[in-house]
Order: sequence, then C-alpha cells, then structure tokens
Amino acid sequence: MYTVLSITLPFFGIIFLGTFLSYKKFFNSKSSIVLTEFALYVTLPPFMFINILKAAEYVKFDWNFILPFELITIFILFSTFFISLIVFKNNKKNSTMLSLNSAYPNYGYMGVPLCILAFSEKAAVPISLILIVDTIVLLSFTSFFIDFDNKKNFLNEIKFIIFKIIKNPILLGSLLGLFAVIFKIQLNDILFNFLEILSKAATPTALFAIGINLYNKIESSSYNNIFFISFIKLIVHPLLIFFIFYFFDLDVPDLWIKVAILCSSLPVAGNVFAMSIYYDCFTKNTSSSIFVTTILSTFSVPIVLYLLL
Repeated sequence: MYTVLSITLPFFGIIFLGTFLSYKKFFNSKSSIVLTEFALYVTLPPFMFINILKAAEYVKFDWNFILPFELITIFILFSTFFISLIVFKNNKKNSTMLSLNSAYPNYGYMGVPLCILAFSEKAAVPISLILIVDTIVLLSFTSFFIDFDNKKNFLNEIKFIIFKIIKNPILLGSLLGLFAVIFKIQLNDILFNFLEILSKAATPTALFAIGINLYNKIESSSYNNIFFISFIKLIVHPLLIFFIFYFFDLDVPDLWIKVAILCSSLPVAGNVFAMSIYYDCFTKNTSSSIFVTTILSTFSVPIVLYLLL
C-alpha cells in the first residue's frame, strides 16, 4: 500500500495544490488557460513521443486489446444516452454530453503520466493506442448524435471530427512516436535531450492546471446527473473493463490490461468540458462532473492501483 500511496499522493497533491492556490487567488482562470495550453501543446506531446521511443521493443497494434476496450466504451455511450433520455428526461444534446461524461476518462492530463509513473515507459504503448482509437470513437459519437437531424451540416461535422483528431497535440505526439518506432527513425542526441527535458515538465504542469480548474460550485438541480455520471465513470467503467479482459481469453499482456483498467477508472476528461462549450449544452453539469469525479478519484484510483499492483 505504501508503494501505491507514494505514487498517488504526490500525484493528487499537485492537483489540490493548484486548487488551494486558486482558492487563495494566487491563480485565476487566465492562469489556468495558459498552463493548460502549455501542457497540451508544449509538454505532453514530447512526453508521449519520448516514452513511446523508450518502449520501442513493446510497440504493436493489438486488435485483441483495442476492440474489447472500445466495445465497453460504445456500450457505456449508448446505455447512458438512453438512460438519460428515458429516466432523467434530458433532451438529445444533453443526453449525448452526459454519455460522453460517463465514457471519457482523463487520459491526457492524468492517465498518461499516472500509467507511466505506475508501470514504467512500457505503459506508453497501450495508453497511446487507447488515446488514439477511443478519442476517434468518442468524438464521432458526440458529433453524430448531436447533429443527426441536421443533414445540411453533416459533412461539416465529419470535417470537424477529422480536424479535431488531427489538431489534438497528444494524439499527434503518440502517432509520431509510433511512426518513429515503426520506421526505426533515430533522433539526434541534442533533439532527444531537448524533448526529454520538455517531457519532464508535462506531469506537474498538467496536474496543476487541473487543480486550478477544480474550484467550482455545484447546482442542486445537477445532483442526479452528477451522481449517475460519477457512479458509471469511477465504478462501472473499470469493472466492465476488468470483466471483459479477465473472463475472456484474449491473449493480451497483463500490463496492457492493467493500463486499460487504470485508465477506465479515471475521472471525467477536461476535453468533455470543451465539447460542452462548443455545442452549448450540459456545460455546468460537465464542469461539476469533472470536479466531483476528480475529488472522488483521490480515493478510488489508489484503491484500483493497489489491486492492480
């Protein structure tokens, strides 16, 4: 247990340091935007790139790994979408965003550094595959369901999905890393050291930016939606991933399965908030869901990691 706490306590400690300093007015929303953009565009792409290079001997694309993971993602998306429509009486746009909250873990800012910290650079390969494929599935689902009735803009939405995928810096870092490994591209020592120095700033910057964004107020009308999202995201999602990998003989390395379970137990991704703003729906609920699931994950993630280790 000490090993788990030595990984998770400093990790979440940086998050809540950001929250505390935000509460004390040392940092504001503008500071958060700057740090988030610095992490997203400057430090996290080389972080993924460098760690994939370090894990070059383990790189492969495994359908036995990615297909089961995506089946669970799709199942959560559709089941929560219809529960939101029928039980919570949300409209289609809000139901789509609720389902995205329920299925989209915080891979970029939390999953990548936490998995590599817990399982070494070998974890960079499975999490990069999850990051690439899962983001494509989640963005496609969201765009399709929100704009399904608007046929005039359907092609524009397809272009938007492709553009968002190409524009995602973390995805680009992952893809470039895989490309460099597959084609055995050797980096100059100076360039490698430059990227490695940048990558070391990724974890504290990303976590601190999350913390600044956490200081938030929750509206009482959102309680049912947020409780449901938290239950699905932090409990149901990792359990489903556990069941599909451990009860079916899929010939997947244990390390990859552990990465998949840990990723699925993470809180709601910050990208979901950006999507809610773009589509102008479920914005306050999404912000509150990120806040609540991140707080709760300080207890749930160490337990999951303890069981995995």
